[in-house]
Amino acid sequence: MFAGVGFRTDLRAGRSYRGLGSVLCIAITMLLAAPADAQNVTYSELKFGVLQHDTHLLGGKEHGIDVNPEIIFPSPITDAWKTTLPWYLQWMVQPRPTLGAEFNTSGYTNQYYFGATWSWFLAHDLLRPGDGITFGIFFGAGFNDGAIVSQNPNRKSLGSNVLFREAFELGYQITPVYGVSMFLDHVSNAGLARYNQSINDLGGRISIRF
Repeated sequence: MFAGVGFRTDLRAGRSYRGLGSVLCIAITMLLAAPADAQNVTYSELKFGVLQHDTHLLGGKEHGIDVNPEIIFPSPITDAWKTTLPWYLQWMVQPRPTLGAEFNTSGYTNQYYFGATWSWFLAHDLLRPGDGITFGIFFGAGFNDGAIVSQNPNRKSLGSNVLFREAFELGYQITPVYGVSMFLDHVSNAGLARYNQSINDLGGRISIRF
């Protein structure tokens, strides 16, 4: 951790990682509890989010709102090929290439990312034909213009301008075209650099299938 900040920062970072670990455990539980016939989402989408930057719920100290545009491309893996695999592998073989950004409105860290998104319908036709509950995860690389090492008490020492990025999304597909969701993402260098203060963004997004 950042030596100039001291023990209190270490405690705050510990709370942040424990909070993120709890979210990850919930996400894994949702996947394991999903019905065996949970359907992979493979189509393309445009997403737009409004996120609390470096949320204080997970030990954050940067400020502002992030505007989050994202484009998700169709999975290159066809349903026909997926069905040739054992059932316990089918849920993971249709990632969708993803590009996005998070622009901070208060002059703090901006982020840009690419990677893959895995998404599933957990339930269908709940309130109307074509609606459903969706769950998704993202993994990839994140790039930022933040501080590698900072003496500013309101800025994170990220350790690198290239970080690992993970995200989790729980959504309601209102129609086959439009959806809304709750969204959490996390960037850090996984301890590969001397400093490793993560940024965690939390908020909501809308999606449009195209």
